[in-house]
Amino acid sequence: MALNEQVLKAIKTKGVYYYFLPTYRQAKAVIWDSLIKEHIPLAIVSKLNESELAVYYKNGSIQRFVGAEDVDKHRGINPLDVVFDEYSEMKEEIWTTIIRPILAQNKGSATFIFTPKGKNHSWKIYEQALVNPQWYTNIKTVDDTKAIDEEEMKEIRKDTPQSVIDQEYYCRFIADATTFFRRIRENVYEANDDINIGHSFQLGVDLAKYQDWTVMTPFDLNTFKVLKQDRFNQIDWNLQKARIEASCLRHNRARVILDSTGVGDPIYEDLERQGLPMTSFKFTEVSRRQLLDNLAILLEQDRIKIPNDEGLINELESMTYVMTERHKINVRVPQGLTDDRIMSLALAVWDAKMPIVTQKSRYRKDIKIYATKYN
Repeated sequence: MALNEQVLKAIKTKGVYYYFLPTYRQAKAVIWDSLIKEHIPLAIVSKLNESELAVYYKNGSIQRFVGAEDVDKHRGINPLDVVFDEYSEMKEEIWTTIIRPILAQNKGSATFIFTPKGKNHSWKIYEQALVNPQWYTNIKTVDDTKAIDEEEMKEIRKDTPQSVIDQEYYCRFIADATTFFRRIRENVYEANDDINIGHSFQLGVDLAKYQDWTVMTPFDLNTFKVLKQDRFNQIDWNLQKARIEASCLRHNRARVILDSTGVGDPIYEDLERQGLPMTSFKFTEVSRRQLLDNLAILLEQDRIKIPNDEGLINELESMTYVMTERHKINVRVPQGLTDDRIMSLALAVWDAKMPIVTQKSRYRKDIKIYATKYN
């Protein structure tokens, strides 16, 4: 509907028209490759430029299909009309600082299409539109559109959280509806560097890939408390192996659960040959979800405590459910953020069922010897 409306505007009034999607790839796949030839009569077109994703009309109008991932890239454009498709997935600045001032000057118009994503900037603009007579608003739920039949909805309900159903299919603005981890800050504690010599530990290791960080997370199997994470990057593999070995020994020869996918496989084999108690974890779509589900349950049931580390907390709070086009749920952090702290933590607590009960507690004060040796 929005595409057709914009085509009509381009035909009636000469000017530049922009159709935004969250990414360039979506702009090409969702609109250009799928809809352009079906919805734009070639009789009114002068040229279709696929490299620019632009339609040049015979009356002089230009319609461009672009991604919104680089906000600053669009400074200086001069549109008469703009469509934001999946606006809730874009940065708010694309409207507030780039497009709105231009449309105000040009007396132009804008259309926003989106599925709610909590009470973010898309909710804010919807609330503003409700009280502004110059705006038009309309909500269509799955009951209105009949886009998904009743039998398929029954299947979707079986493994989809109700908050996600309410948001994705009934367009309700629910705060934190897509947040994957719950009760994060309720399970925070002030961690220190003490290590109980009588306790058993697991060490979750998420290895760096390309520009990511290697993260090591110790987990006390007696107290079910996560200790401070060690996070580093741009260190060669030999030094990384030395740091993993040092942390393993420092934590009473902790069981090391290591991401052995890809580059991690030879690292795992080298450490195993050195006699470290190693457990390999291969990441697939299924195993990754199982790993994250396990961590989510432990947090939601208040069974573990995590360090009061804003970096870790922010990562956990940023991970959300994402509904795919095939109505499956993916779990991810927002574009531009990493999940290395999360994955290391999830590896550390993997397969931990119940705390180990011990008789005595003593603390080691000599733990810095390993850090001094290898840093």
